[in-house]
Amino acid sequence: MPKKLKGVRRQGSKWQVFVKVSGQFLSTTFEEYDPVKMLAWQEQEKSAKKPQSLATGSLAEKAAEYFAKPEIAAQLYIDQKKAHLELWLEALGPDTPIAAITRDQVEAMVQTWLKTLAEATVYHRRASLLAVFTHVYGSHAENVVLDTTVPAAWTPRDQSVDYATLAKILETMPTERLVSKGIRQPSAARIVCELLMHTGVRGCDLVQVRRSHLDWSRGIVQMPPTKKGQGGKWWPCVLTPDGLDAMRAFDAANLYGAFSPAAVSHSWKRACRRVLGHDTPVHLYSLRHSVGADTLRASGDTTTVGRVLGHAPGSRMSEQYSKGAHAEVDRRAVEAMAAARQAMLAGKVAKGVPPAAGGHPTAAPRLRKKLRDTGKSRNVNTLRRVV
Repeated sequence: MPKKLKGVRRQGSKWQVFVKVSGQFLSTTFEEYDPVKMLAWQEQEKSAKKPQSLATGSLAEKAAEYFAKPEIAAQLYIDQKKAHLELWLEALGPDTPIAAITRDQVEAMVQTWLKTLAEATVYHRRASLLAVFTHVYGSHAENVVLDTTVPAAWTPRDQSVDYATLAKILETMPTERLVSKGIRQPSAARIVCELLMHTGVRGCDLVQVRRSHLDWSRGIVQMPPTKKGQGGKWWPCVLTPDGLDAMRAFDAANLYGAFSPAAVSHSWKRACRRVLGHDTPVHLYSLRHSVGADTLRASGDTTTVGRVLGHAPGSRMSEQYSKGAHAEVDRRAVEAMAAARQAMLAGKVAKGVPPAAGGHPTAAPRLRKKLRDTGKSRNVNTLRRVV
């Protein structure tokens, strides 16, 4: 029988053929395995797209309806989505009827942005427009945005920085801030950055921490459920001795929910530019990547990195955050493997086993035992039973 087609499986005495169209799986059955008819049915279902209903109203009106929905307005990154839609309104025209927007218009803007912007940036811009069209036409209906190019959502890359450089950047940050004339207080930005450098938590998660979440005797902070990505559950953040000192400074300044992660990020970026130059790619999130890479160097286990950073079990992000240490850990593992092999060979030489002609020791040859001819006795016993 020829190679089985994709989307075809045996079901009893028949063959089931299925295909995914507009996010839904459609299936049918055939009495016999006929690749030509099966492929024709799949192509027919793919081409038979549901007609796009005519929607009234301009793109700006539909975008306003979408953002007015309570579940959308409550999203964490709603301001970024609105900024993305503003770019689409500028490119396509705010008064353009949404039913008049074509696939080629959307594709042209996607390709234009891809020439100068990162794929992840264009991905999020396209996703914002797709959300509005999905709001208008429904989640299972075809629309012009679905047929356009889908850029990569993210590109894994090493964003970690060695600890010595991070400490140097931190030293350039001011230790105090002027509250009012003659009144100075410890710099909140520096305290927060030092805590992030030793724990690897996100600034948006740290701002949710309260004093009741700390267990000083065990050196653990119970981190609240994160709103990042798909969300997460409570997870314990284990503090190192340096992290515990940074947490005490954070507690003494009473910064629980009293700092702006965006302001801290700007302060850290200014310090990075002073040390590494104006075009440095180092930013506040590099602290989290650096903790992940250093954890992998110490443990050699990506799962441990995920637990330290509070990732969901099996998250692929653990691999991303520890990427900076992959080459070093791999090299150390290969060298340990080679050393173990050499130790095995050295152990055999110590036992007095002479090396082979190629210089490598070999195991001492063993004489084969004389095999007992079991066939003769089996035949004799068979004849006795017959007689």
